[in-house]
Amino acid sequence: MKTSKVWAIAKKEFRDHIRNRWIIALTFIFVVLTIAASYLTGGKAGEELFGRLQGTVSTLLSISSILIPLIAIMLGYSTISGEGENGALPLVLSYPITRGEVLVGKFLGLSLVLIASIAFGFGLGGIVIAVFAGIENTTPYMVFILLSILLGGIYLSLSIFFSAVCKKRSTSIGAGILIFFWSMIYGTIVFGIYLSTGGTLEQLMGSESTLPGWMWKSIVVSPMDMHGTSAMQAFGLEKAFGYAMDVPSYLNLEFLVVIQLLWFLIPAILAYFFFKRRDL
Repeated sequence: MKTSKVWAIAKKEFRDHIRNRWIIALTFIFVVLTIAASYLTGGKAGEELFGRLQGTVSTLLSISSILIPLIAIMLGYSTISGEGENGALPLVLSYPITRGEVLVGKFLGLSLVLIASIAFGFGLGGIVIAVFAGIENTTPYMVFILLSILLGGIYLSLSIFFSAVCKKRSTSIGAGILIFFWSMIYGTIVFGIYLSTGGTLEQLMGSESTLPGWMWKSIVVSPMDMHGTSAMQAFGLEKAFGYAMDVPSYLNLEFLVVIQLLWFLIPAILAYFFFKRRDL
């Protein structure tokens, strides 16, 4: 695999996507949402204008956990299947370049678009908050940005995997949307199982709330839930979901990051093997 060829593909992907209006619009939305979340947090806390970074992230998590996966899926779903349908991919592969170099280059270019969008959006918003509300919790906020990039990387990896497996663009976007909604409703499914197996709302919301061990362990099945718990851990918060329940010690930041890295790496590796065997 030649670095020069990989970088050439990556630059093309980056230039093609970074100028897209919807990428620019979503980056702007990140900035606005970050500032708006801080403003609302500051108002609730009785502060002068903006809330601190910790409160901002708590308010922002539910929105960013939806937007970031959507951006990643939209970036990656047509990487292989779309270009295979329109004939661009066979043309590229007619040149002296390997499939591995094409896939890694596309992955790198799209990842850079995702990183630029998240880092600029949350970074600029964070700078505004730091100017008005102080620089407290700056390091955890930087960790939150990195965790957000990792979340986007997971869904980008999944969407490229679906694009490598599926023959049609419509099928790959359908698979991406399916995994997105699975992550959205996963918590509701787990909560339903909890209630159907004898759990009650009184136990959940009591002064000494506890959850069965299987519920805590099942968090590794949902990248969105892992992202929220990781961000909470980055700020040193020990209570989950706004209740009095303590997060188990084994669900620490390091463990959750390792699991998320596996979520990122495994689909990417599988995408490579499926792409190598794909009939164009």
